[in-house]
Amino acid sequence: MASEWLAKRLRRAKSELRHGFSPSRLRDHGPRLWLGVGKATLALTLLLLLSCIHSFATLTPDPTVLSNAFLVVVGAYPGGSTGKCFQAVTLGLLGLGLGALVYAILGFLAHAPTAQGFVFAAWVYCAALVRFGGPKYISFYLYGVLFSFNGIYRSITTGGFDRQLLLADFISYAWGVAIALAVNVLVLPTTAEEGLRRLLVTSLQHVATLAHLTCKTFARELDAEESEVRHVLAKSLRSDYLALDAQLDEMKYEVAVSRYSLRQFREMIGAVQGLQQALITSSSAIDLIDSVDPRGTSSRRLLSDAETARTFAEFRSGIDLVIAEIIDELLGPVAVKEILDESVQDPEKAAAERTDEDGAAQAPPDGAHEHSSEDDAEDQGQLGVALHTTPTPVATQEKMVSVAAKLKREVQEAELRHRRIREDFVRERSDSRRRHGSSPSTSRPPTPSLAPSVRAASARISSDDRGRSATRQSDDTVVPGEEPAGQEPAVSTTDPEVAAVTRESVVLVFQRAWDAFARAQQNALVTLIKDGSVQVDDVLLIEAGMPSIKEMYADRLPKAWTSSLITNTQLARLRSRGESLVAPSIVSEAPSEETACSEALTKSYSLLFGLGQLTEGLCFLHDLASREEPIKLRFYLIRMLVEKVRRLSKPKDDLNLPQALAVLHGREYVEPPKKFTQRIIRIERWTWSQRSTYAAKVAMASAVYVVFALAPVLQERVFLKIGQNSALITVIVAIAPTLGGTLSTWLFQISGTGAGALVGLVVLEIFKDVGGYRYNPYGIVVFGMLWFAWSSYKFLLHPAKYTQSLLYVIGYGTFVLQEYLFNDLPETERAFAAPPLRFGYIIASLAISMGISAVFQLLFFRQPARHRLRLQLAEVMFAASAYNTLLQAFVNLVAPADEAPTPRPEALAKVHRELVKRENRIQAAILALAPTYAFAKVEPKFQAPFKSETILKVMRSQQVILDRLREARTAVGLHGFNATIHRDFANVLFPYRLHSQRLSRTLFYLSATSLMCKSQLARDVPSSKPTWSSFEHDALVLSRRMSNLPRGEEELKRPGFLRYWFYLVSLGSVSAELEELEGHLGVLFGDPDVSNPYLT
Repeated sequence: MASEWLAKRLRRAKSELRHGFSPSRLRDHGPRLWLGVGKATLALTLLLLLSCIHSFATLTPDPTVLSNAFLVVVGAYPGGSTGKCFQAVTLGLLGLGLGALVYAILGFLAHAPTAQGFVFAAWVYCAALVRFGGPKYISFYLYGVLFSFNGIYRSITTGGFDRQLLLADFISYAWGVAIALAVNVLVLPTTAEEGLRRLLVTSLQHVATLAHLTCKTFARELDAEESEVRHVLAKSLRSDYLALDAQLDEMKYEVAVSRYSLRQFREMIGAVQGLQQALITSSSAIDLIDSVDPRGTSSRRLLSDAETARTFAEFRSGIDLVIAEIIDELLGPVAVKEILDESVQDPEKAAAERTDEDGAAQAPPDGAHEHSSEDDAEDQGQLGVALHTTPTPVATQEKMVSVAAKLKREVQEAELRHRRIREDFVRERSDSRRRHGSSPSTSRPPTPSLAPSVRAASARISSDDRGRSATRQSDDTVVPGEEPAGQEPAVSTTDPEVAAVTRESVVLVFQRAWDAFARAQQNALVTLIKDGSVQVDDVLLIEAGMPSIKEMYADRLPKAWTSSLITNTQLARLRSRGESLVAPSIVSEAPSEETACSEALTKSYSLLFGLGQLTEGLCFLHDLASREEPIKLRFYLIRMLVEKVRRLSKPKDDLNLPQALAVLHGREYVEPPKKFTQRIIRIERWTWSQRSTYAAKVAMASAVYVVFALAPVLQERVFLKIGQNSALITVIVAIAPTLGGTLSTWLFQISGTGAGALVGLVVLEIFKDVGGYRYNPYGIVVFGMLWFAWSSYKFLLHPAKYTQSLLYVIGYGTFVLQEYLFNDLPETERAFAAPPLRFGYIIASLAISMGISAVFQLLFFRQPARHRLRLQLAEVMFAASAYNTLLQAFVNLVAPADEAPTPRPEALAKVHRELVKRENRIQAAILALAPTYAFAKVEPKFQAPFKSETILKVMRSQQVILDRLREARTAVGLHGFNATIHRDFANVLFPYRLHSQRLSRTLFYLSATSLMCKSQLARDVPSSKPTWSSFEHDALVLSRRMSNLPRGEEELKRPGFLRYWFYLVSLGSVSAELEELEGHLGVLFGDPDVSNPYLT
């Protein structure tokens, strides 16, 4: 196992090196990456250069501590945006201030080494608690802990507390901060605000592509290549969640000139995430429709009307045009053109650039493609940046590039066509007004008077699109690499009236196109329900009696029944009836076309709801982006602090959740007493939480490290002799929350420290006794610049390898600078170990520190990543189960079975807000599975293989369940359904709801318990598919009956009916996904008919 794992890692490293340094790969990187590499290299080189200058080095009371500044510069991210740099510096200075306080305390406790150890361990514990919060706190953690340890080291070397040495250490850190800030701000600064706008544009491009492909799927115009790209995008769309939030978090720390405030950016991110959720809903609905109707019969029926096809074409074009205007507002036309040129490449050129000199295709950036088939299968299960992203092979990447180029041309053609028609119409209107004696200076009419012109423009656009839709899609689609036939140049205008009307009419035309398409779809669905095209018997199954036990199991009766007490005719009748009761998927692999069409048409309501949410989200985002806000200097940090103060001073809600539920159920709420023992139990649980145990392990390992510094024998023979004072960073970084994280960190530490020190050794030997110096500083600086450039490139290209890049710099910079200062600077010149011996000491210190971390990571509170991943999965399931129960209670309150009194609005609002908060917490917990999953894959497989593909299916099932529950909550809304739906549907079908809620609670509980206990699920877990099938059947029966009433058709076309069907389909999908999850858990935990392998 170990040899296979090592061989695979070596193959991947080889491929990454070959691919990373290929000329095509280097050309593909954007200018922002190279600018970041240049700035980080400049900051590190400037620090090394200044430290080698005599006059600069002597500004510090102890010049040898200038080597500490390398850590500070790397931790301040001089090559990142100003927001990222300010964030790191702000948190780092906070840690440095606390570290200086602990430094002084440790210095005053020089006479009590035991007290020093306890104080230092307590401080490390607190700092590790903060570090557990995320990567952004790494500067706080490293600055504070490493600086405070100097208080112990200085008390050992001087015998007490020396303020001058404290000042020297602080000055070295201050120089690092000053150099990093100066380079970041003064050398071609890039703001996080600009990065956030670009990231929003990238997310909108993903939205536009997936929306376009979803519409083409519904219209049955999708080819195999586009279908594959659609599935990849649907899974990877959520990868922007964490990136957008992280970019916004960085932007809060900077000062920028911008049109948009912090609140507006937050609203934009929420709107983009709403668009992504709407597309996920639409894509899931398309998948459901395709699963029951693979021939596309339902889509053809819904789009068979010419008016429907026309409005659908207008709606599809409107999506692209509105998104194009939003992108124009965010970046401007020039920047948009640059981004589009960067994001869409010629596929043939891209394929050629991915080949090496032997002509073989190179690996994608995420990993090697030349693995064995087993490795490929494993790599396809990786999550990448976020939960739903998977590394795609080169062939799939080329397909995505090809499809993106095709869609880009389609968007450009549609935009040119619409712009030309609108501008021609406005010119005709303007000429007509002039002919009738209007003054050229007449002001433009207000917005309401534009309605006729917008309708006329829409009609002309429709006629153009109708001519296009009458032909095959391939006739209008430009193949990548070919020029579009018949494309006319864009019509430019300088007329402000033309520009204003053109700009304003895009959203209006888009909204009207969606309204027309939605009405056409509702008319088509109601017509199909009314005229009997939806094959459903006019019988309510809710009124039918339960089948007998014999009828339920008729298909499993013995084939040769010889008993004379039961006739064969009765047996045959039971079996035939039993077959009719079995689900269609069991009886026949290919259901009839009419049955498939009926099931697919019910799923079309989900598609309509998702596209409606997409329309509302695009209009809202367009309104946000196009607001006329002044461009001014914005202090985002001050605004963030003001908002936090307001949130703290904001009065709490009058009702908490238990009180709100009691009020809604008409019960008196009695607050339970808070016992002292309960608080003790709560503190104990927190003490044994992952965060606390991680911090405790780091504190204990640091205490053992301090023993090497304070114990007299170890102090003289080990700590001071080999210079182990710089190896504390290895201990506090190596201990990770999981064992898999530690294994990865060990590899980074060995390679980072070893490679950095080795390069330093070679450079020192090359420039030894050159140019009148013991070690020539010019050669050290020049070679250091090359090494810093490589380290910065490695880090900015792979941010997850922060530890490795940091140790690259520290290993080289500390080694060469100390050798130079101790040998060539008169103020610090003294006998110092030769470079080869010093290199040996560094490796020995690394081994001791890694040994300390290994002992505590493997023997104390061991946390394997696989164990942690299983617990996280169980926590997500229990949280989803609690959410499902609360949602069921909420639905039963807003849509009760009887005429209950209207609930209190504030209590309903409290429960609704709680549902939204829980959605966000569950989503964050699901996204947090990604790093644990990645660490679990690198852990050695001693006992049982890690079923990564099955685990990935479980994680995706949990995400689908959350999506469907969120959609159900959105469909219900805050006030439930309208009176007609409530009276004629919700009340009548209320027993179905109760039965399905009981089954879903059981399935949630069993799945969560199975994950928590590593136990198998029983084979005969009750299925909810028959219940939901009958539920939808009866809802269709009621819909047909209502359509025959005088105002029935109008009621079926109201939004409430759409929301009710969307609610049914969403909850039905939850139950279906829970049953899929059962199968995945069976693969994980084995056969329930045999003993549990985890317990025997």
